[in-house]
Amino acid sequence: MYLNDITRWLPKAPFLQALEAYQEVMVEAPDFVVAGVAESDRYFLLTQILRRPDALHPWLYERCREVEANPDDHLDLWARGHYKSTFITFAGSLQEIIRNQNITIAIFSHTRPIAKAFLDQIKGEMEGNPDLNRYWPDVFWANPRREAPVWSLDNGIVCKRTSNPKEKTIEAWGLVDGQPISKHFDLRIYNDVVTEDSVTTAEMILKTTRRWELSQNLSVTEQEGTIGRQWHEGTRYNYADTYGVLLEREALTPRVYPATDDGTMDGEPVFLTRTAWEKKKRNESTHTIACQQLQNPIAGNIQEFTLDMLRYYEVRPETLNVAILVDPANSKNKDTSNTAFAVMGIDAAHNKYLLDGACHKMHLTERWKMLKYLRFKWLKMPGVQVVRVGYERYGMQADIQHFEEMMRIEKCPFPIEEVSWARESTSQAKDDRIRRLEPDARNWRLFFPYGGKHQTSDQQKAIAKGKAHLVAKPIRRKNENGEIYDLVQYMIKNEWLFFPATVAKDFMDAMSRIYDLEGLNPPKLYKPEETMPEYADDF
Repeated sequence: MYLNDITRWLPKAPFLQALEAYQEVMVEAPDFVVAGVAESDRYFLLTQILRRPDALHPWLYERCREVEANPDDHLDLWARGHYKSTFITFAGSLQEIIRNQNITIAIFSHTRPIAKAFLDQIKGEMEGNPDLNRYWPDVFWANPRREAPVWSLDNGIVCKRTSNPKEKTIEAWGLVDGQPISKHFDLRIYNDVVTEDSVTTAEMILKTTRRWELSQNLSVTEQEGTIGRQWHEGTRYNYADTYGVLLEREALTPRVYPATDDGTMDGEPVFLTRTAWEKKKRNESTHTIACQQLQNPIAGNIQEFTLDMLRYYEVRPETLNVAILVDPANSKNKDTSNTAFAVMGIDAAHNKYLLDGACHKMHLTERWKMLKYLRFKWLKMPGVQVVRVGYERYGMQADIQHFEEMMRIEKCPFPIEEVSWARESTSQAKDDRIRRLEPDARNWRLFFPYGGKHQTSDQQKAIAKGKAHLVAKPIRRKNENGEIYDLVQYMIKNEWLFFPATVAKDFMDAMSRIYDLEGLNPPKLYKPEETMPEYADDF
């Protein structure tokens, strides 16, 4: 039996033939051949050396082959319980150490206890599996608890190596609770950086994403311009979670494997038995199944607002009545929601237009400045007959006293109307308020400003006629961190497409308040002759 021959053949071998070859190697081959096969074949390492016969399944075999062939810079999103951590974090780490005894690896999870649980599994295998020292005595200790210079979950574990970097062979770290400082690793493994706790608010999602960005600097750059090696694996919890952000950025190559062959709840399970799958569907909510098993959070909810419902205006109507609708957050604290300003116009045909606005964290003074700015801007806009201000009831009590004082000081009094809804206090009030936008959106009566890079022919004609003020422009604002964002794109990517699954709903809620502003009628249109004075025939 020749080592080179079998290691070249095995990656392409069908499942059953590979198992026959494994048996032959384990029974007949000398130790150096067994070690060589395990070094090049992760499935052999897992099922034969690491004693995991539970992974003997043809679908799992194909996934392991795929991961081993292209391990780096991928985002592996598989159904929970389908062995991604077993293949990637557990067997993958051990294989990398076998291949390079001087490697340094960091396991990142959302919090450090999660990462330490993965390290504990690897540590326990090194302590309790004598075959590791038998086949690779220059890498693994015979008694690591006594012989290893460092051997703990808190400080990491050190295998035998010929170099002495400050980083341990494997360390466990939390992504959001204390990343290491001044350390650099050859390989970063991100396992479960998204959890249920990381998607409770939009702020937690943003925090997780930013901490992931910071962790990119903890790599060893093998050559100029690289960011080191990285593996990512996990399970979805929300359509707008950090994995969703990475997919949108195309930062990693996705490998998505749901629990069924067609990605639906009624599909054929790829690994679980039909009995186990039916039991799971009975015992777990639709949303949990969609996220954890189908890797498609939106499948757990009816997508109520879709891309084809978005309608854009290039040139707004010449005559409008305008409402400035405000859904304030109580503070600028990082854990609060955004303050949303939605400037909505209504034309003579009852069509509604998003004209302006903002959606980010603001303190009280900033809310006043934004309100005053938007009102003054649209009051002086040609063709605007009425500008009314509607303020969400619960936020109004906290803000109105300050606003009235500022009106007195700045000598700019104007009415602010309380907007409320009969079902305001119910837990589903926000979702139900937002759903009032759906009929207008579906029936082409809700329009958003065209944000293309180039002017359309209609826009050019309006400008030529001296009506540039009617031309739609992107609504860009600067958030609390000084970052410029496009309001419409923010609304689409964070709220519109993922409602009701998203945790971000503030801007759509503000838009929906137009239905609560009593007496907001369409503007009156006049013919030119109706505005001319009458003269007596004999005058």
